[in-house]
Amino acid sequence: MAERAVDNAGENNATGAEQDVQAILQELQVHQIELEMQNDELKLANEELELQQLRFSSIYNLAPIGYFILNSSGVVTDVNNAGLTLLETGKMGLASKRLIQFVVPVHTDVFYRFYHEMSIRRARESCQLTMRSQTGREFHAQIEGIAIKAALGEQPQYYVAIIDISESIEARRALAETKDRLQLSLEASAAGTWELDLETMEFYLDEFNRNILGGMHGNGFDRGYKNFINILHPEDREMVDHCFRNSINFDKEIDVVTRIMNAEGGLSYASIRGHVIHEAGNVKRLAGIIIDITEKRRIEEETIKLKRNQQNEISLATLTAEENERRRISDSLHDSVSQLLYGIKIKLGLLNSGRPLNNEQQDINLLIDQAIAETRNISFELAPSILTDFGLPATIEELAKRLSSSKMHIQTRATGFHQRPDIVLETSIFRIIQELLNNCMKHSGASQVKIEIKKNKHIEIHVKDNGVGFRYKENERAVSGSGLSSIKNRVNLYNGKLDVQSAPGKGTAVNITLNF
Repeated sequence: MAERAVDNAGENNATGAEQDVQAILQELQVHQIELEMQNDELKLANEELELQQLRFSSIYNLAPIGYFILNSSGVVTDVNNAGLTLLETGKMGLASKRLIQFVVPVHTDVFYRFYHEMSIRRARESCQLTMRSQTGREFHAQIEGIAIKAALGEQPQYYVAIIDISESIEARRALAETKDRLQLSLEASAAGTWELDLETMEFYLDEFNRNILGGMHGNGFDRGYKNFINILHPEDREMVDHCFRNSINFDKEIDVVTRIMNAEGGLSYASIRGHVIHEAGNVKRLAGIIIDITEKRRIEEETIKLKRNQQNEISLATLTAEENERRRISDSLHDSVSQLLYGIKIKLGLLNSGRPLNNEQQDINLLIDQAIAETRNISFELAPSILTDFGLPATIEELAKRLSSSKMHIQTRATGFHQRPDIVLETSIFRIIQELLNNCMKHSGASQVKIEIKKNKHIEIHVKDNGVGFRYKENERAVSGSGLSSIKNRVNLYNGKLDVQSAPGKGTAVNITLNF
């Protein structure tokens, strides 16, 4: 009996050990499955990261602005060609480096604030600071950036654009120094005084002022106030006369800028300053100075032009990047998705070779045809290859055919395009007309739209519909939200003009002139 009990106990112990081993094996299998799932998730995350980096490289490598991708520690994980040129280094020189290492020490706190604001607000941030390239060259930089989190629980990536604004900063500094020197020179000059006798209305000028105003000896200046006013630019006479009369009647200071046609037929600018003088026992009179500010005005206009050109360059770079991305997606749709749909259609035809299609198969064929047509339309709207191959008139005609329907007929006419403009201008014109037609289809309720494009010394675009119309001045802000703002941006790139004529019940006419 004792021996049997011992044997039973041994068997029970063996059975318990086997159960423990099986439980451990099951637990190991569960861990193995969990590890495989984690490996799959890690693989997907790496593939997504590689896709983002590929997209970054394909879109931004040709852009003239430096673009950087940073991780949560501020380390540069990717950069375009312009960024490498800006920092005067190669990708190996940026390996494992933080972008702040290229910021001069006195501005690191500015970068830290910029980076911190990006991380907590998840909104676009900007700052200006000084950076130092790999070779030691220092430059002023405008930095724009935003933090984007790809998925829940993942660390964000920071997309940063850097623009070298050294020339703009130096131009403003030079302008400020020129203004200071000019102001000191003018204030130190003893010449340039004038006086108006309010009893006789005689206008007294010294020799310096006569020279500023174009040599009034030759113009027969007889010291009359009206004669002085008539020497000024015709568009400025009423304004200057109003300032003088306000000063006389209300004892106000005179501070006005006017234009003068000089003896050579050129245009000069003069600043007229003065005030009423009261002296006991004497007649009240006006007195002051006239300063030639032609050179100052020229520098200011050149600065404004420089700023406008820089803004246009940035806008053009942004539009070019957008068009490149549109073209990439369009090519993908045309070369991959469309080809796959054609392949499916051919395979279905082979499966039913020599036999009539049943209703379900006919429905499938119809759906595939619709998918192919829709893919082609989307590809055309994104980046029409016909624009590159055959030019703007053919592209606008094709756009009209695609958008015309039984409810809305679109007519097109293009003249003067014997010699093609550059592709960037053609693309801008196409986008303008495309946006105008989209707005017309959404809001106008028109049955007829006429598009006319003329090319001579300028590009003229006329789009007119017979729709419901609207009060443009009252609704200009709302209309801008529906696409007119993007049209204005493109028009401004070419120093063009935009004119919208519309009224309720009278349709809408949009007239655009572009300089090229």
